This record gives sequence, structure tokens and C-alpha cells, in this order.
Amino acid sequence: MEKKFIFSNTLKLNGEYQASMFFGDKASFEFATPPEFHGPEGYISPEELFVASAHACCLTTFIAKTKKAGINLMFYESSAEGILEKVDGQLMFTKITVNSRIKTDSDKENVRKIVKQVEQSALVINSMKTNVTIEATVE
Repeated sequence: MEKKFIFSNTLKLNGEYQASMFFGDKASFEFATPPEFHGPEGYISPEELFVASAHACCLTTFIAKTKKAGINLMFYESSAEGILEKVDGQLMFTKITVNSRIKTDSDKENVRKIVKQVEQSALVINSMKTNVTIEATVE
């Protein structure tokens, strides 16, 4: 039996380039077009959220896979960077790189294998055209 999941949100325009997004009774936040595209300073942009979605999915997929493998994580920290550039006359994200630092007292080679599995199986990044790579330092 196939499962179908629905994730939704609503938004309200607050100004020319700025709006609020609501996730039911969970959370809300204000966002805007980035200053590079004439938006106001000080707001999260859809472009940042795009990179953040890939980044967060890498972490949550990694956690699920390490728990399933019985790997003990002592520390995890990462940063992500997305490259937005023109391709065939259209701006698009061409690459997102996640740099992670992982400490474990478990088998480090198994952790590296899981990192590669995450690159290939994380739901959100599999839904993107953008190439997402994880460069992990496992200690």
C-alpha cells in the first residue's frame, strides 16, 4: 500500500517584497525577497530556505540512518552553502554543499558510508534538480 503525505503552509503578503508564512499551529516567520533582488534587509529569503531545506534533510536523514545502524553520535555540526548562478539564461541553484563535522565512538567507516547514503537517499534533496554533496569530517 502506497502512502501519501501532505505538507502545507499559508502565507500573507505584508509589503511589496515581504510576507509571513504560517505552518498551522506549529510556527510562523517573516520572509522577503533577498536584497540582491531588491528586497529589504534583515529577512530570511526563499533562496536561504531552499538551501536550509536540503541542509535540514541531510541531518534528519543522517540521524535516522545512524540510529538504525546503532551508531552513537557524540557531536554533529554542519554548515551549508548554495550556489545560485545563470544556466541557459535562467538563475538556478547549481550546487549545495553541506560541510559536516561528526564525532562518534562507533565505526568511522560505517559513518562515512551513511553520509554517502544520505547524499543518495535524502527525500528533500532527491526532489531537487540541484546537486547536493556532503563533505564530512568524521572524528
